[in-house]
Amino acid sequence: MGPKAEEAIAAMLNCFPQTSQNYELLLASLDKLCAGLSDRAIIEAAERYAGGKVHNQSMTYAPSAPLIVQEATRRQNFIELSERPRLTSQRPTRADPRPPFMVRQQQAWSKYAHRPVLFEEVGHDRWRQLSASRQIPAGAVWVAALGIVFGPEPGIKQQAAE
Repeated sequence: MGPKAEEAIAAMLNCFPQTSQNYELLLASLDKLCAGLSDRAIIEAAERYAGGKVHNQSMTYAPSAPLIVQEATRRQNFIELSERPRLTSQRPTRADPRPPFMVRQQQAWSKYAHRPVLFEEVGHDRWRQLSASRQIPAGAVWVAALGIVFGPEPGIKQQAAE
């Protein structure tokens, strides 16, 4: 136990009424009992006792050595948990950096590139209106992602004419 930890324990003991206890002997026994604990854990435990933040602690009397060691061990476990490396985000990465709607638009353009464009900027209501008025030939396709009506495939139109 380092000098700062000893100072923290002495400060904690000063927060409680004095007893006839031998404090040098208490510090020596705490030094042996807290051998595997970090100074930070011991200081945090002493500060928590001095501040009255330990659950079920006596507000009248100073804690015994086993209680101090128990709280310091809890603080050590907390410190080790908080210093562990964090897990990385499991967020899936996309191969294409563009937003998904742009990818779908590009896919639609590639799929229907061989067809003629009949109408542009066509929403659902306009598509229903054009369909109801029979202004769209059979085999035409409306691509909502683009807002475009593509005409029937050239090969199908020629076969129908023959």
